[in-house]
Amino acid sequence: MSEFVFEGRATLFSGVKSKVFIDDKEIATISPPVEFGGEKGYPTPENLFAASLASCMNTLFLLIASNSKLGIQSLETIAKINMRVEGLEKIIFTKIDFTINVKLLKDTKWEREKAYSCFEIVQRICPIRQSWGESVPISFHLNIL
Repeated sequence: MSEFVFEGRATLFSGVKSKVFIDDKEIATISPPVEFGGEKGYPTPENLFAASLASCMNTLFLLIASNSKLGIQSLETIAKINMRVEGLEKIIFTKIDFTINVKLLKDTKWEREKAYSCFEIVQRICPIRQSWGESVPISFHLNIL
């Protein structure tokens, strides 16, 4: 079985802001949420995490669609993450919601059926669900544009 290692780096920049790097390439300046003492106007680590999860779902959907010969014109995934703060020592993710918006190259009944079939596979093999189990509810929605 293959195992992969992914790495990112954050370096304190100014105040509570950090510069975030991947493979020594700066990708963003981030700040904690305002509610946690951060500065307004910057992406938060939580936003970056949500965007990363959305990108993961895009990749997964594309891989399955390619294997199914489903033609995609455009694909967008929106990930919304809910968190609950129960004190300094307990900040937990309580829910993740994915909305996948896909525009098909050919909008036929057959292609829509393939898209829904791909969507079902995405839900079943979602690596986030497989890693976290059912302790964090994950919902999926598909919109064919």
